[in-house]
Amino acid sequence: MTPDEYKYLYELEGHHWWFVGMRKVVAALLDGVPHGELRHILDAGCGTGLMMAWLRRYGKDAAVIGMDYDSHAVRFTLARGEKFVVLGSIAAIPFPAEYFDMVTSFDVLDSIPVAEARTPFAELGRVLRPGGLLLVRVPAFQFLYSQHDRAVYTEHRYTAKELRARLGEQGLSVERVTYANSILFPVVFLWRWLTRSDRADARSDVRPLPKPLRWLNPLLTPLFSIEAAWLRFFPWRLPWGVSVLAVGRKPEMHRGT
Repeated sequence: MTPDEYKYLYELEGHHWWFVGMRKVVAALLDGVPHGELRHILDAGCGTGLMMAWLRRYGKDAAVIGMDYDSHAVRFTLARGEKFVVLGSIAAIPFPAEYFDMVTSFDVLDSIPVAEARTPFAELGRVLRPGGLLLVRVPAFQFLYSQHDRAVYTEHRYTAKELRARLGEQGLSVERVTYANSILFPVVFLWRWLTRSDRADARSDVRPLPKPLRWLNPLLTPLFSIEAAWLRFFPWRLPWGVSVLAVGRKPEMHRGT
């Protein structure tokens, strides 16, 4: 992303309805699977670092490490007070194999061309310990591609089937796959269609709501609460959405008797 996009992310991630709501969805997925004792957690593509603090709920004494390819992201993460953050590529993660108990990647893998995507997915699996969890979130449905995607350098928007296949290629057991931001899907579809553009100065949708509409912020977040409740209490995925998420587990190593 551009430096301006990171600035907006840093300023909005804590309270903007989309980010708050997506954390509810992620919590519903992760709370629903056993974790065991988490010692090391990696947020691969940590952006401005807010999720690092949030992920500590899954291991009070765990070392949560952030990694990002962009030096602007690393600087914003350090500005949040996070100390364990490194500059690195998701296609060549600078950590040893089987080091992390949980790995997360939020809206990062979509920036990799499809023809090159096997390598970063393999890297996420490589650094995950046997029995460890991987959670991936990426934008959904290529027909939603818009100036937002060009502004944040999205190469490909995934379907649930594609994301499941990517995790399966790494030998991961896929425990949950679901779309999210489903209730607002028709609104987003219309907005993306109306704002499609080939302008060079494309901008993302990560912006404060216009002043006349800021009263909507606390009203939009509960829509994600409804989706999160569905995912907590029912085993079925949400059938469509603007994002798609998957939780995979690396198989345990069984010793022969």
